[in-house]
Amino acid sequence: MYGVFKLATAAFLAAATGSGSGASGAPDASGVTRQSAQEPIQEQAAAPRERTLLKNFYYLNNDTIDMVQADTMLIENGIITGLDTPEADCAGCNIIDLEGGYLIPGLMDLHQHLNAGGFSKETTNQKIALLRSNLYWGITTVYNPNIKLPLLQAVRAAIKKNPQNFPELFAAGRNIGIKGGWGDVSVSDFTEFKNAATRQLAAGADNIKVSMDDMSWLSTTPMAQFPEKLLNQASVLMHSNGHRLFLHASQKKDVEVAIRVKVDAIIHGTVDAPLSQHSLNMLSGRQTGYISTLALSEVMSDVASAIKGMRAFDPDYINSKILYDNMGSELMATNWRDWWDKSSELAAKLPILRGNTVALVNAGGLVGIGTDAGTPSIIFGASLPYEMQLHEQIGLHPLVIIKMASFNNAKILKIERRTGSIETGKEADLVFMRTNPSGGIKALNTAEWTMQNGQITYRQELMGGK
Repeated sequence: MYGVFKLATAAFLAAATGSGSGASGAPDASGVTRQSAQEPIQEQAAAPRERTLLKNFYYLNNDTIDMVQADTMLIENGIITGLDTPEADCAGCNIIDLEGGYLIPGLMDLHQHLNAGGFSKETTNQKIALLRSNLYWGITTVYNPNIKLPLLQAVRAAIKKNPQNFPELFAAGRNIGIKGGWGDVSVSDFTEFKNAATRQLAAGADNIKVSMDDMSWLSTTPMAQFPEKLLNQASVLMHSNGHRLFLHASQKKDVEVAIRVKVDAIIHGTVDAPLSQHSLNMLSGRQTGYISTLALSEVMSDVASAIKGMRAFDPDYINSKILYDNMGSELMATNWRDWWDKSSELAAKLPILRGNTVALVNAGGLVGIGTDAGTPSIIFGASLPYEMQLHEQIGLHPLVIIKMASFNNAKILKIERRTGSIETGKEADLVFMRTNPSGGIKALNTAEWTMQNGQITYRQELMGGK
């Protein structure tokens, strides 16, 4: 049943790793890989060790969810190798005195649409630069649930060439939907889904995203609904081949289907009705990812207020003032009503959306954060601290929210063993700010630099000629 999919995936992996017939250094009969006579073993010089010692700071402890004082942090070749390492033991280190400032893990936005190009960013190079600008807001990891495959490959090539210049990118390729429904790749049966998924993965997608949403919460003319039977087949296919399935679902009934078919993560918040206690228990028990997205509904409810909130987190206007003015205009509010004729009803449903997020956090669920940036009026970069502030406004503690946007998001992406928190042995993905974030998400405006794998990018570097 899954033979074609397995073969395609295996071929892709073989090409990526250089395995297959004719390769030198193949295992002999004993199972030991030996160098061929034509390729003598050559000694290679060890890479120089880059050592940085940060001193005099507070950092977010992932276990206690508290800002803890530390004397020093040793970073070697991009990895945190010690906390409170004596400065005397770090001869030759690059020593940076943080003067009592504050470190948090690099932030992650698990819902960015680079495809949209930032509202007029049309060329591939402009879109790549837009991805880099995330570092201004301390964003070291991005998940794109819907990106054109040529753009994905071009962005990956740019990151590979200069990895310290960009956030780490994860992507699902094109959004798969049912014919007549919401999605960029339309399928009508399991064979078409399998072929579409194979193409996405072979082109470099990290996982597959399916849209089940019929958009009935936004439109009086709903779209076709992705069938539960097909979604279940898709889930079985993905998991049997070691891949993951994310689901675009905004309604209670769709979340219940997602639980039944065991998807790995649900994108968007649940807006139409309170989640049942059974659903809360199942989501938290399985640690199914729930990527909370409040900003989209806020934008459709009151675009001018939402844009004002995002602009407050862009003090240097990395995004232009004209962009904010246009995206927060009455014309844009009219556009939203024209696009989705039930969008005006969202204001009354905001308490449901917020309540579901709080209920799942309180139930111990794996709640992460994404913004839907790239959707009209959801501004790249600035929308993440705004999204985090919206979670603060519903009663969550700022440090809990930061953990949601770092460690929880890392768990949803299955990269928490190497990043997402400040711990010995993890990658040095850090944000340095002058103000204690315990007092509020607004402290992110005092960030001075973002560290990606031990490499610092100062905010000034991203301001261009400003």
